[in-house]
Amino acid sequence: MCNLELVDIEPVTAPRDRRTLKELLNDIHVHASEHATRILRTGIDASPVVKVMPIDYRKAWREWPRTDTGDRGVGSTEEVYR
Repeated sequence: MCNLELVDIEPVTAPRDRRTLKELLNDIHVHASEHATRILRTGIDASPVVKVMPIDYRKAWREWPRTDTGDRGVGSTEEVYR
C-alpha cells in the first residue's frame, strides 16, 4: 500500500538505478534471499520491482544547485560542517 499523494511509483529504467538495484540485490543474494535470487535470475525487467520516489524529494533534487561539471555539488552533510 502506498500514499500516491506523496510518492510516484515508476519502473526502474535509468541505468544508474538499474546498477544500484543489481548491487543491492547481489548484496542480499549473498545472504540467501529467495526474492533477490529470483530477481537476479529472471532479470529486473521481468520482476515486480518498482522505484518509489517521494514527490517532494524529486522536486528538491531538481532544484538543487549544480556545479559547472553538472554535479550536484557537496552533499548536505558536508555543507553543514563547512
